[in-house]
Amino acid sequence: MNKVIVRPLRPHEKKKLLRMKRQHCNAVNRLHARIVLLSRGGLGSRDIGERVDCSPQWARIVIHRFNDHGIDGISWYPYWQVRDTPRKFTADLREQIGEVALSSPKALIGMTQWSLPKLREYLIEQHIVPNISIEWLRQFLHRCKIRLHRTKTWKESTDPLFWQKYRAIRRLYRQRPNGGRRLCIDEFGPLNLQPRHGQCYAGSGKGVDRLRAAYQRQSGVRHFLAVYDFETNRLYGQFTRHKTGVEFLAFLKWVRRRYPRQQVLHIVLDNYGPHLKTEVRSWAATNNVRFYFTPTQASWLNRIECHFTALKKFALETSDYRSHAEQQEAIEEYLRWRNGQYEISMECWRTYQRHQSKAA
Repeated sequence: MNKVIVRPLRPHEKKKLLRMKRQHCNAVNRLHARIVLLSRGGLGSRDIGERVDCSPQWARIVIHRFNDHGIDGISWYPYWQVRDTPRKFTADLREQIGEVALSSPKALIGMTQWSLPKLREYLIEQHIVPNISIEWLRQFLHRCKIRLHRTKTWKESTDPLFWQKYRAIRRLYRQRPNGGRRLCIDEFGPLNLQPRHGQCYAGSGKGVDRLRAAYQRQSGVRHFLAVYDFETNRLYGQFTRHKTGVEFLAFLKWVRRRYPRQQVLHIVLDNYGPHLKTEVRSWAATNNVRFYFTPTQASWLNRIECHFTALKKFALETSDYRSHAEQQEAIEEYLRWRNGQYEISMECWRTYQRHQSKAA
């Protein structure tokens, strides 16, 4: 049997085939281009099949198509882009699919949100499209920049002095006052002794560790009074059993002792009751402390809030502390690492494996 080989390539065909070979979004065209180029390099159908993971028969079919019709004979396109045939997704149809996806699912299907299977089913039942797979629908929405987004809650502040307080805090964040120190203070808690869910890696067929259920919590709670130093980007604080005005004033005095007396402390904090006590305001007026209260229902202006998210994730999630001392130690260890006071120690992998085998 005569060996099937590719005819000599024209310069523009060779450039086109090299581009097709590098395509990542069209695996069919990439395969066909490799077959043609390998055949032109002198390989037979059997060797080409082993190289590109296809049968020798298919390699010969591709070579014959190229010899007869050129690049158009081996090019493949998605079914809505097939050449010389009526396109199934016209511009009007694409616009209508996007309009349906952005419409209210409550009004159309009586549900609160869309899913790809439900959107596909609706499009077919309404005869908008004769048929479409879920994967092509997903890719189509992606090309139209229509994606699922998580909804978020938002509270509008009812504070009549909102803009005045907002601008004062924003000015403080933008520029450090002369001879001053910018701090953010807030309470983190209450901290119960309870199992906290989180995330962990698990291999195929592997189960994750189960956490106990804790319906009764009789060990009390702790509160973490935290302060974020805007200048040094450090987070630290104290643990207390309560968070009344007495504990808060003692915490402010502890913060005041960490800085020179002549330095003015500019502190951002929310409108929690103990922060507004007369004793607290009187002490601040006589100790070079100036308060910047966030507007009502706008505690997001306090920069310390975003640092609590990382603290919760890396010190509390996926944990089951049995005592407040253990929980406090974990939080303090994270704070030491976060503030750059020491690097997390790396245990030797072989030593860890020996310990695990002994425990098993």
